[in-house]
Amino acid sequence: MAELGGSLLTMHGPETSISLVRNKHGIPQVTADSFLDLYFALGWVHAHDRFLNMELSRLVARGRGAECLNPALFALDVNMRRYNLGSDAEKEVARLSIDSLALVDAYCSGVNRHIDEGRLPFEFKLIGHKPEPWVPADVITSLKLMGLIDLSETQAWMEKCIIQMIRNGVGLDQLKELFPYLSDNPSPDHMEAIRKVRLPEPIIPETVKWKELPRLQGSNNWAIAGYKTRSGMPILCGDPHLDTSRLPAIWQEVILSCGHFYFVGATVPGIPGLPLGRTNHLAWSPTYGNMDSFDYFMEEIKGGQCRRGDSYSPLAVREEIIKVRKGSPVKIDYYETDRGVLEETPDGDGCYLCLAWAQAKECGAESIEGMLRIPELNTVEEAGPVFAELDFGSFSWAMADSEGSIGFQMSGRCPVRKEGVSGLLPMPGWDDSFAWRGFHDRRKNPSSYNPSEGFVVTANNDLNSCGDLCPINLSMAPYRAGRIAQLLGERSDFDVPAMKKIQYDLYSAQAAEFLPIIRPLIPGDENGILLVEWDCHYRSTSKAPALFERIYEELIRIVFGELNFGREVIDYLLEESVLLHDYYWNFDRILLSENSGWFKGRSRSEIFREAIARGLSGEVEQYGSGRKIMMKHLMLGGRLPRFLKFDYGPVDIIGGRATVSLGQIFKSGEREATFSPTYRFITDLAEHKAYSVLAGGPSDRRFSPWYVSGMPGWISGEYNELVPVNSEQLI
Repeated sequence: MAELGGSLLTMHGPETSISLVRNKHGIPQVTADSFLDLYFALGWVHAHDRFLNMELSRLVARGRGAECLNPALFALDVNMRRYNLGSDAEKEVARLSIDSLALVDAYCSGVNRHIDEGRLPFEFKLIGHKPEPWVPADVITSLKLMGLIDLSETQAWMEKCIIQMIRNGVGLDQLKELFPYLSDNPSPDHMEAIRKVRLPEPIIPETVKWKELPRLQGSNNWAIAGYKTRSGMPILCGDPHLDTSRLPAIWQEVILSCGHFYFVGATVPGIPGLPLGRTNHLAWSPTYGNMDSFDYFMEEIKGGQCRRGDSYSPLAVREEIIKVRKGSPVKIDYYETDRGVLEETPDGDGCYLCLAWAQAKECGAESIEGMLRIPELNTVEEAGPVFAELDFGSFSWAMADSEGSIGFQMSGRCPVRKEGVSGLLPMPGWDDSFAWRGFHDRRKNPSSYNPSEGFVVTANNDLNSCGDLCPINLSMAPYRAGRIAQLLGERSDFDVPAMKKIQYDLYSAQAAEFLPIIRPLIPGDENGILLVEWDCHYRSTSKAPALFERIYEELIRIVFGELNFGREVIDYLLEESVLLHDYYWNFDRILLSENSGWFKGRSRSEIFREAIARGLSGEVEQYGSGRKIMMKHLMLGGRLPRFLKFDYGPVDIIGGRATVSLGQIFKSGEREATFSPTYRFITDLAEHKAYSVLAGGPSDRRFSPWYVSGMPGWISGEYNELVPVNSEQLI
């Protein structure tokens, strides 16, 4: 079959012929006469342009990295097998309706058509890897992986960190000050159990060595009512933040047409869904919703059995064989209770941690059903309940429609916990009163429809006030959402250029909170004057944001390091973990308080004076210095000479932790990782088009002209136009 290029390519699908062509930006355009053919073509396009992403995700999700890619991935395989994604996915396929299974089968057939054509990424040929056919269970496994990694799993890491804080002497009152949703009043026996529970791979290990961490995820999205726009119709914007330090791009842009239906936006290779974009009448974009879907239980094990009340029951044992490339297979036993999976092998009597995950079982089929319904949705009123039922992960979906409505709806499974239990402390598994009682009605998740202010905004912030239940106990800071809301409240004539400006906004609401405390304490030297006159914008050419960052980090080191955890631990949290990058709002609340138990008797002004003196001392470079990163190839990054251009850069990561265009750099295992917008999308419902920039390009093939073709626009803010077509005419 001919290469998908700038000229028309036709292929025969399950029912009729399909037309494919790249537009001038290299984005695949698919035109089909039926949805079976459309999803078949989407599968073929994903495999053609992004099979590297697809296959690596599938192998990671199934815990087969050491077998098929690199023995060094063995530890990752051990961790992923714990979640047992593949086994549940096989069962979920049987729950799909006949119509949905037909569409999923069509998608898989499109993927397999391309696999059979034999033109697979040469990276797999280098290592002799032969991909297996793509099957419906792979679709559900990929979807469950999407809901698991990043902030969802980070919630569990922070809960494990809380355990370690307790073991290191942090009192309950201090913890409640740091974590406002920690409402628990545990008994002395409960607290003693927490202090004694075995803690494998603690989040802050005594050796200050961390396991490799997956990338972090966040996002902004918002929708504006028509009476606040120049066109008189709603505008929707979305910019998911993931790791931009890798190539190929995470998202796959497509333009799909079927009869009078069209879709323009971003898809996830491996999944026949439409997670971000617009159709003829509806536009939507997700952010991570911060719902707590993880809990730790403490299990008392004696003689290989698990305590329940005053009796003991046998543990279930799941045997997994992890094959190792050019090595011997390794048998791993996973021990399970009715609460979840033990964190380690119970090799003796004692108290063990057990992880419960809301999406572990009987999850995925409903989400696929919902995602496949999106093409038939025309209004926000229709879409909200469908998005609410997407149980594979916690996301806040901003929406807008051509009838003028806007809204947001959170999705995800929230466990029903015992009254008074926050989910932040590990619970005694032997006490059945602490067991989960199913899941809350997803229709009661936070939502907002056509609010009086004329816009909705979500940015991984606390949205508990928008629903009948409060599923969030850890959230990111309110700074980004607050800044976007501030800007949207200032005018009533918004248009697409104004939205582009907001997506690249570099004002830090965090700095604006701290500076009134800092400025009166600043000395009148050169560095101090720079900070006094600073307008809180994180410009790369400015020295002021670099000075603020130095002072802020010293505040963290003094209060949470020197006065509490110890300097070595807090340095590691700042430099090589994701927890402070994610949950820094909890720490900011302490720093901004006039008095706190974390201050250990010192005054806030005394602590700030010391941090300011440290932060302002010495030479300071422009903020952008040292913030250039190489975007590295997913498999071969850093291993080949730069002139071969598998890696791209160096690239400036603009912004800071609290700017709308969020930009953070941290270490993930042994590599440098980032937290910044991977895709920016804008659409005005008054016109049948959208505008976007992508961190990367349409293709995963290094020698394709579309490998990094999106980078100049992503850097400069020059958006591409996504214009839908159908089989007859430009819409």
